[in-house]
Amino acid sequence: MRFVLVLLACLVAAGVLGVGVACASVVDECPGLERLTVLVPESEISPMHLAAYRAVTLAMDRLGFECGDSDVLALTDAGFALIADRYSTASALDALVLVSGCSKSNGNLVVVHASKWRPLWFAFYRKGSGECVYIEVDSGVLEQYMEMWMSASDKSSVQESFMSLSDDELFSKVSMESIHYSNLLSNPESWHEKMESKVFGGNEFSIMTIAACWDKGMPYELLQAAELHNHICPGLTSGILIMRYLDEVLPIESSSQYYVILAVPPWCKDDAFQAVYDSTVGKRRMRVMMLSKEQSEQLPPVAGIYVRWDRSEDRGDAVVLTFDWDKACSVCGVERSWFKKFDSYEWWYARLKVDLDLLDYLDKPEEFISVVKEFQVNSSSELNALSTAGVNPYVEIGLMSPPQTSSGGAETPATEVVAVIPEWMYVVIGVLVAAIVVVAAVSAVKVRKAKSSRES
Repeated sequence: MRFVLVLLACLVAAGVLGVGVACASVVDECPGLERLTVLVPESEISPMHLAAYRAVTLAMDRLGFECGDSDVLALTDAGFALIADRYSTASALDALVLVSGCSKSNGNLVVVHASKWRPLWFAFYRKGSGECVYIEVDSGVLEQYMEMWMSASDKSSVQESFMSLSDDELFSKVSMESIHYSNLLSNPESWHEKMESKVFGGNEFSIMTIAACWDKGMPYELLQAAELHNHICPGLTSGILIMRYLDEVLPIESSSQYYVILAVPPWCKDDAFQAVYDSTVGKRRMRVMMLSKEQSEQLPPVAGIYVRWDRSEDRGDAVVLTFDWDKACSVCGVERSWFKKFDSYEWWYARLKVDLDLLDYLDKPEEFISVVKEFQVNSSSELNALSTAGVNPYVEIGLMSPPQTSSGGAETPATEVVAVIPEWMYVVIGVLVAAIVVVAAVSAVKVRKAKSSRES
């Protein structure tokens, strides 16, 4: 009898009888995935979670890092991309953080803002070496498995099937490149060819500029702004410098104060104010207007109007600032014309070079920024009047002359174009008129003669 009991116990342990024995679960089979169970039960780990897990483990293998490595930066559009316009990628972001250990609090996670129709992608960059792995998920495959997942009664079978996919089946692109900024700036032609071929799925400029500034050391404000703007460029960095300058000359001093920004003219700087100051267009704390070429020529290189508004007092203090782009380009060793040379590497070379060099001036924003005018805004109606449709705020505050108007009150153009007819045209016209008259007279005589001959 004892022998039978022992035999039964062995059979059960071996799973022959199938009593109380479960197949290995997805967590058992995937080292590191157990960290995700602090957020979701194992049975609820979806293909979206697993796609991020697969991307992280692939990058770990290629770059040779472990969970929590502070020298690795993770970038992704997870949370913004929307697969098949219905499956949120936010859960992929949860898996990315828990499996890789990269996080916002550690300063080594950048969630890049993207349109919802963009594919889900991940990039991992190692500080110092400059090696970067880019991984893009095949949206069609992910959609297929999410549909299976949503309708499956046995979700473990979907998990098992998903994990059996090869990397080539799951990912539409996997590439690894050395993108340390020293390499890019010393050999721009080679990298430009790779950018043209979209080695990072069209995200090359975004990844290379954020990784470069992170590697050199970028402040909290720039990281926040980069997430919204989805890359770092001199225009965005100029916004950080302007913020540092405002912190000195027009700081927020009470909870009732905030900045209202007249972005006239607008450029990339204004995404920094929206990300860091919460001065957004929707909250009417940013008003955006363009300047014509003729209007710009009447002004110094203005960088907008900045109002420290006090809600409790219904008044504000304002400054008009300039940003000296000529000096910025000079100290960074680039030509302003390079920014528009999109047919060569110069367009991104200039941006990357200025991005990096301006980081050295974050504590010296006055090198490029100065105050053109200071003034008071005495009521909310006065503030609104500066940004009403059809109003030029620089005219209202006296930095520009009002346009000339006719006696009837209509605006007249600054330059009136008068059409002048050359004298020789009068001669030609006279000859043509004379010829027409002669032809008409001859025709009339012929008509009369023909009429007379018929009557006779």
